[in-house]
Amino acid sequence: MLNKKYLFSLGILDIFGFENFQQNSFEQLCINYANENLQQFFVHHIFKLEQEEYNNEHINWKHIAFEDNQRILDLIAIKSMNIIALIDEESRFPKGTDRSLCDKLHANHSKNDNFIPRKTDNIISFGIRHFAGNVYYDCENFLEKNRDTFSQDLMKLLQETKSKFLRNLFLNEFQIGTETRKRAPSLGTQFKKSLDSLMNILSSCQPFFIRCIKPNEYKTPNNFDRALVCRQLRYSGMMETISIRRKGYPIRHLFRDFVDRYRLLAPGVGPSHCEMDCRLAADKICKTVLINQDYQIGKTKVFLKVS
Repeated sequence: MLNKKYLFSLGILDIFGFENFQQNSFEQLCINYANENLQQFFVHHIFKLEQEEYNNEHINWKHIAFEDNQRILDLIAIKSMNIIALIDEESRFPKGTDRSLCDKLHANHSKNDNFIPRKTDNIISFGIRHFAGNVYYDCENFLEKNRDTFSQDLMKLLQETKSKFLRNLFLNEFQIGTETRKRAPSLGTQFKKSLDSLMNILSSCQPFFIRCIKPNEYKTPNNFDRALVCRQLRYSGMMETISIRRKGYPIRHLFRDFVDRYRLLAPGVGPSHCEMDCRLAADKICKTVLINQDYQIGKTKVFLKVS
């Protein structure tokens, strides 16, 4: 990880899965944005870095197409005038409303392929074509939730309470002025900042991925919904992952490590420190025990298929 004290640590990240209800609000947008980030992290490690290494090592390799959700992340939170930025902007306007927010989102993104416009102007909603499917969001209460303001009536009630515990619990809120509270980061900004920090930590780790597939929507035993399972396998990138594992070379060793580990399989190959050219020694071992399609010799490593 980032700090040396975490070098021999193991972390487990478990978050809410992708959410798509009959009515989706600001909370679902945040949760689904987090899932889009984790999907991009998965895509980056399983496909982008994998194929980049093959190219760098000059491995003969047939490119495998995969779904890249980067454009969805650009729409939600990265490119200028993204959805979260527009929500923040409208939240700062005293006269901003959920309808004015919805109008602004459509004005900026109606032509984006991943943005689903409302059917009529009377509806204050929008949709996003997420990697896991289309989700329609109801804009009602978006601004209130994003502002995350402490009710003045509730503040007054707590200030006047006879409970010493409650007064001490919200002491910091009492001391913060109204103007300072207005300038506090929005909920969307805080969420994005926390998520960016999490992704930076994950990027410095060696990740292992566990995909949980639901057999049915009702959490009932002995009920296998084939269509639902196939849909989850497709949108999670599992089909492409299986393909890249079958067609690729998931096992790889540096020449020196490979020679020290497998030299006994080939007569005449000594320890790596005794070999003048570990690349030639590794190639000799492979030719002795493997057939050509099961391995390739790169610039610095031996690449092996899974038998």
